[in-house]
Amino acid sequence: MLAVVKPSPLRLWGFLLTVIGGAALAFGSISDWAAVSLGGSDEGAVATKGIDLWQGTVTLALGTLIVVAILALRFVRPERRTALAASITAMGLVALGIAVWCVSSLEAVVTDTGVDTLVDTVVTQLGIAESEARRLVEQALGTAGVEIQARAGLWVVLVGAVLATIGGLVDLAWVRRKRELGDAIDADTHAEPEASTGHAGEAHLEPDEPEPAP
Repeated sequence: MLAVVKPSPLRLWGFLLTVIGGAALAFGSISDWAAVSLGGSDEGAVATKGIDLWQGTVTLALGTLIVVAILALRFVRPERRTALAASITAMGLVALGIAVWCVSSLEAVVTDTGVDTLVDTVVTQLGIAESEARRLVEQALGTAGVEIQARAGLWVVLVGAVLATIGGLVDLAWVRRKRELGDAIDADTHAEPEASTGHAGEAHLEPDEPEPAP
């Protein structure tokens, strides 16, 4: 009789949370984190992607490594699982710290890169030298000021970091449970039997019991 083995809740939820968290980190990092505009006007606002900043480059790398690590966790030798699950949790925490820092200090993080992007835009649109474009931008900043608004990509990174961290903790719990069981099948794993059939699709029939002698 064959059995279909379903993953335990710890293994399933750890995998899902970690994969979704890592993917969200990577996707959010290549998306827009902020929009920089002069005087708070949406017209002419310049988007700054996560990968335009070193912080976004780091979160992109962390998200990619987290996805690779959770896939490797199922195939590495048992004695290496704890270190791998701990590294997933650590990477999630680092990404979370970066995301919280960028959200709370967005203006300080984005301003220099955003101003450089504005200068490039002025150079492209007006066809003037970069030094002249920077002078005009800095003059406009002194008059109208600059406004920086968070975009969806930064929030996706924040949510992904939270999910990846929680997933790493669940992965650690699964590894600990596996070690307690001697790396056997999880105690809460469910196995569903499959009906067996005979050759040529014939079902096996139990022989009739003999009738008692008179």
